[in-house]
Amino acid sequence: MDSLRHTPEISRGIGTLAKKAMKSLPPSSRAYKAASRQAARPIDYMRYAEFEAIVRDLEIRPQMEILDVSSPQWFSLYLAEHNRNTKFCYINIIDSELDPYKEISSALGIDNIEYLKADVRELEFDNDTFDKVISISVIEHVYPELGGDTKALTEIRRILKPEGELLITVPYKAERNVIYIDAAVYERNSKDRNFFAREYDKEMFEELIERTDFSVESSWFICERKGLLSIDYYEWGPGKNNLLMKYLMKSRLLAEKLIRKSIDGPLAHRYLTVSKSIAARVVNISARLVKKRPASTPAT
Repeated sequence: MDSLRHTPEISRGIGTLAKKAMKSLPPSSRAYKAASRQAARPIDYMRYAEFEAIVRDLEIRPQMEILDVSSPQWFSLYLAEHNRNTKFCYINIIDSELDPYKEISSALGIDNIEYLKADVRELEFDNDTFDKVISISVIEHVYPELGGDTKALTEIRRILKPEGELLITVPYKAERNVIYIDAAVYERNSKDRNFFAREYDKEMFEELIERTDFSVESSWFICERKGLLSIDYYEWGPGKNNLLMKYLMKSRLLAEKLIRKSIDGPLAHRYLTVSKSIAARVVNISARLVKKRPASTPAT
């Protein structure tokens, strides 16, 4: 089983950026609060595996233009800080997911990343604009539940350069599922039953890729071993109805405040794997996609 070999460095880097930003931000600002949260917990549990899978397939060269579609914001901040000759653009549909990070990037002096409010279902970029598009744990949330993901990938395909690449992660389970919650979700403020996310199975994921004229160049399976503190198992998986364990999962937030150190990293390294084969209960897939090449016309 492959270890999470890249994410310890990413975690340290994000933590350092967050602490540096805090020194230049007003303590009462939303940006300061966002930075203080990240200083305490640089990467969330499942993101350790998702970031790991993405960076294994992500080749960044100077002068590239890279679009991030609403991934966890500190990932692109970290990439931009380490690739100053590459241009990054981060989009999100919600102002509150953008404004604090404009302040943070300014405080850090990272001037090669731009933040724009945009809807991935209807982008205003020209055709063939970006060398790479990254989207971590986003496509599964795009509304509506029937067709939202297709609209998103179709638009991403349009704005990718002919030889460009899309790197995504989405939930990937043994059986497909659609999750609804009784709360506001992203751009939808109704507190009634709202679509939250799709969980793809193999067939559903392959149909999405085929429908949007992409091809899979490479992929990684993110799996979680079952154990006492297998977070995904008890928060979203088969153990989600175990109220005692759900409470225990949430209590780790209090434990982190007490010890002033994140425990998600050690738990991720204990329970999560990123590999080419399914090694335990599969929870996510990371895929590097390219535009499907048109079939060649037979010579006459």
